[in-house]
Amino acid sequence: MKTYIFIFFHFVSYSLISFSSLSALAQDITTCVNPEGLSYYHYSEAVSSKDSGWSQDKISNGRLTLKKISNTEFDILILDATKSIFSLRQDGGEIFLMRSSENDATFLHFFQGKVIELYTFWKDSNGQFKYDLIQSKGGSTTRVHKSSILIGTSTPIDFKLLQ
Repeated sequence: MKTYIFIFFHFVSYSLISFSSLSALAQDITTCVNPEGLSYYHYSEAVSSKDSGWSQDKISNGRLTLKKISNTEFDILILDATKSIFSLRQDGGEIFLMRSSENDATFLHFFQGKVIELYTFWKDSNGQFKYDLIQSKGGSTTRVHKSSILIGTSTPIDFKLLQ
């Protein structure tokens, strides 16, 4: 029994050290704030006919950070309305770099059966850094189904880090 306990604690310790090392090596690419735009709320049991359709939408005090974990792995950390930070990858989603250039990059966030999101980060002709989120939420475990496009601002981005 003592051997199993030792092995269990050794495994837990190793896992924590590995996770901490991975997080420590991750590189912040950009932090984005204040997304706002439009959402279309689907008429359903959770959304009445009167409340369905297009509406102005925003994520008040919304904040996300794009992180580079390795040459091919990325994560997006979200600060939600409860002031909690969560990782889209650790939450069960997958993040894929779909395209990148010297002034923009697009990532796909896919969570099977729940959400498909495209995050595009770009530098406009005035030198301002921005991002947009195109989102489709639905599935049997999602109460409110909606489709959205929101746009916010970003800290400066070195797009060479994504190529």
